[in-house]
Amino acid sequence: MKLPEKFISCDWGTTNFRLRLIETKSLKILSEHTTDMGIKKRFQEFKEQSSISQDQFFAEYLKDQIKNLDGTISNDYVIVASGMLSSSIGMHELNYANMPLAFNGEDLISKYIPFDDMPDLLLVSGAKTDADVMRGEEVQAIGLSKALSKHKKGILLLPGTHCKHITFEANVFKDFTTYMTGELFDTISKHTILSASLTSAAWDVSFQDIFLEGVKKGLADQQMQSLFSIRANTLINQVSGEQNFYFLSGLMIGGELASLQHKDGTIFLAASGIYSTLYKLALESFLPTERIVCFEEQVLEQALLTGQQQILHTYAE
Repeated sequence: MKLPEKFISCDWGTTNFRLRLIETKSLKILSEHTTDMGIKKRFQEFKEQSSISQDQFFAEYLKDQIKNLDGTISNDYVIVASGMLSSSIGMHELNYANMPLAFNGEDLISKYIPFDDMPDLLLVSGAKTDADVMRGEEVQAIGLSKALSKHKKGILLLPGTHCKHITFEANVFKDFTTYMTGELFDTISKHTILSASLTSAAWDVSFQDIFLEGVKKGLADQQMQSLFSIRANTLINQVSGEQNFYFLSGLMIGGELASLQHKDGTIFLAASGIYSTLYKLALESFLPTERIVCFEEQVLEQALLTGQQQILHTYAE
């Protein structure tokens, strides 16, 4: 395959859909289009009909949405799609690539799908270990690999609903672990007895002490015995719902990060917004600052595109 002058980045997640027209060499975003038609919703719609196949059903949506990008879309371009589109509820299921993975992405499984009426599709797999799987985060990691390669070894943290800790050494991603931190926080705060004691609030430095108190208990593996104290503190000590909210956040994040207390190497934090603030505070509470590297917002925004660009280069070679 010849390296195209431009490519279309397809970021089709479980709940959202995004296309971006990208200048291959510079990674300049020329046009962007988003919808709320996530993979899960599209798959549900596929199951409600029987006239066309699963791959055709997803291809039809891709074709229609590409028309919303500004400018002329040449069929010489390539659509690069990573993440859930290669899952069992996506367009075409690909097996997970086995860890370890080289920084250039050459170990990922890919499938080139030609089309007559729109740019061809380069579909990229996820990755797995003997006990864990991911789809999408591995491409972000590849996009950050240039910065990671300056260090012999370390751990890349990708916070989110299902947080990933990806270990690397000598330009190879060796292993990873998934933590359901975000999903557990959401479930506890909305669907348990503790929900009445929690109030969502914008971050303020006044919450720092109670957040770090939660982190400390999480690091000490005291989550289970500390959860109901949130309810008790409301009833007995008049602790506010906002304070409890950040105590719980600290408790969950501390529990996630506990294993890092016993590991060496540099910790790379790939997070933006409130995730960046909270995870940085938590890490600095038990690690020396020289062992923590926080990626800048601009680098994170381009990580997926950089990873897809690298995969495109690797595939075209």
